[in-house]
Amino acid sequence: MADRYKIYEKLGAGGVGAVFRAYDSQLKRWVAVKRLLTANEAEQDKSVEAELRREADTLASLRNPNVVTIFDVASDAEGLFIVMELLQGEDLAHVVARGPLPYDDFKELASQTLEGLLAAHQHHILHRDIKPENIKVERLPGGRMQAKIIDFGLARAGIRARTQTEDQEGTVLGSIFYMAPEQLTREPVDERTDLYSLGCVFYEALSGKKAFDGESMAQVIDKHVNHEIVPLQIIAPHVPPWLDAWCMRLMAQKPADRPMSAQQAMEEFRAWERMPHMMPYMGLYPTYSQPLQQPMMYSGTGTVPLPSMAPITESTIYSPVVESQPVAYAEPVLYAKPFTEVAAITTPLAVAPSRPPQAHPKAPTVPTLRQGIPAQASRTAQPAKRMSPVVMTAGAVILAAVAAYWFFSGSTTPSGDSGPLISAVVDTTPPKVSFQLPEDRAYPPADRNLALYFVSNTGALADRTEPDGRQAQAKPGESVVVWHDLAERGGDNLFRVPDDPVRSPTYLPWPVAKNGSGPKAGRHVLDFHAREGQPAALELAAPKQAVSSFPFGSEPVLGDMGLTLLGVTEADGSKLPMRILSLGNDQGASVVVRVDDGKNLTVDIQSGPAAAKIVSRDVNAASPCVWTLVWNANGTVEFRAKDADGRVFTGTAKVDAPRQPLIRGSIGRALTADAKASASGSETFQGFLAELLVYASALKPDQLQLLEGRLREHYVQVAIRR
Repeated sequence: MADRYKIYEKLGAGGVGAVFRAYDSQLKRWVAVKRLLTANEAEQDKSVEAELRREADTLASLRNPNVVTIFDVASDAEGLFIVMELLQGEDLAHVVARGPLPYDDFKELASQTLEGLLAAHQHHILHRDIKPENIKVERLPGGRMQAKIIDFGLARAGIRARTQTEDQEGTVLGSIFYMAPEQLTREPVDERTDLYSLGCVFYEALSGKKAFDGESMAQVIDKHVNHEIVPLQIIAPHVPPWLDAWCMRLMAQKPADRPMSAQQAMEEFRAWERMPHMMPYMGLYPTYSQPLQQPMMYSGTGTVPLPSMAPITESTIYSPVVESQPVAYAEPVLYAKPFTEVAAITTPLAVAPSRPPQAHPKAPTVPTLRQGIPAQASRTAQPAKRMSPVVMTAGAVILAAVAAYWFFSGSTTPSGDSGPLISAVVDTTPPKVSFQLPEDRAYPPADRNLALYFVSNTGALADRTEPDGRQAQAKPGESVVVWHDLAERGGDNLFRVPDDPVRSPTYLPWPVAKNGSGPKAGRHVLDFHAREGQPAALELAAPKQAVSSFPFGSEPVLGDMGLTLLGVTEADGSKLPMRILSLGNDQGASVVVRVDDGKNLTVDIQSGPAAAKIVSRDVNAASPCVWTLVWNANGTVEFRAKDADGRVFTGTAKVDAPRQPLIRGSIGRALTADAKASASGSETFQGFLAELLVYASALKPDQLQLLEGRLREHYVQVAIRR
């Protein structure tokens, strides 16, 4: 390290490592250096350093002003360290400790942190430890507040073979006050988990109080899991109902009740703020001499008066309206002072740091990160007029009703496969392909590692032309002879019928089950049932110049080289066994996904003489399933599957990675002339295919959870059991 980075002072230390201020002698800039692993720790697990380097490569791609920039990962005799930008400012926790944020600062905090999360989620990176200490803030010269999220991913990368919320000693990884219920109950996490944690941060920034607090860790966990939370308007009456409702939506107990993405959360905030007569903060209310005799909080127990928190639909909107149960208030006593004091960021406007005095003795001294100036004066206001609690509550109800009318009267949803009420589009740069991702499938965004991406209701073309000569998009009930790829990486690839159009699949709405779990209404699929005794099949056209961009090709990827294959299918349980699809090359490497006669999804992996088979026990492939196969460059293979009833399977195997790209693909397989009479043979696919994704990289568990959750949420309707 000493050859390039000269350490000057220790800035702080955490559970993972210490942070130092250092000077980069090559690029002539101040940086922050964080120690992650000692030499002894790295020696115990040789793969840790490689994993940390891969994590840093991914994080370095996050060129976003609201995410700390990672410059380098390196090691020396003392162990492994990372180099990142040196931030001026202080932790949000220190700012909030001085009091709630004024509205303008809160608005900057909300928009900037959501922008930072959005950039990370676009790269399939979850933070999972959002808290005030991991948000750095400073005052810019123009007066605006600047916020940056720190500690993405790398803090967890050094903790191997642990559950998602435990460290080496079995203690909770991440601050318990900001962890989502699914983290505490060891359930799958996705980007909505980060939104929950950020909602807890927003609650604290607006009120100065933690959303979920208690005298012990067990009490805090119980409050998260049971969703026992005091409404913002009770402890911070200056917060308007719409802002209270928005924060509570981020902190909804169930992920399905939260915004689908950071983009949607931002759009909802902007929509609320634009509503007529919406004040940033409400007028100052009187301070009561005694607390409420009976506290109100959001709770799953029903033992206390509860505000109504119904999910957003086309006729309702989140609004913390108190149910009509009598609550005794003390007689209000007016105070001749502002109701709420707000925090001031005291970080000085530091000049750009000069070079070290050792190298340039005449250089001025660099101010340290901890220098400060006296706190700025708090916001002042005239004493509030006396207002009864009844009037206050009635006003909140009326305001929420007006908000709901305005919000939904101006909203529209697309016909067909309807998406969220507010669009969650997260990629504004259209891929360079013939067909674009449909609005209802705006997730996942365009990804540089996505080699092939097929969506049933886009790019499926019929055997006819439009008046302008273009091949027509297939309509429900029509045969599909060509299916175009939506991924940018490999160009405009396509599946096509191998010969006779009668052997083509049919485009149609996914048949919905009369009862129980199954596909959601309005979703579309390609139907591969045999017609006129001929099995349906599609073959991948030769990729030509795009060979290097396919899995195990020579074109670089972001992260780990490998293959990730995801599919959404439903097999015909009366036509088993069957082959769904295959991907391979001419050198003997292949992946074949099948359904056996026990309705189990199976995968056969082969690379030269090495082969393996994984069978997904207890998963019903005859129901809508989301399945995933990951083949790492180190030879590790993992197969995951989840059916409509929630049964899950994960299996692993070891097969040497291919040395050549996988460029041959087929869905089903056309029977030979001698076998045409048996349309139920194991080489035919009879069932439905909704979506298919092929990555030229081996996605990590966080990324897989995020993708699988999105696919399942879009396509699968889970029956409600009473």
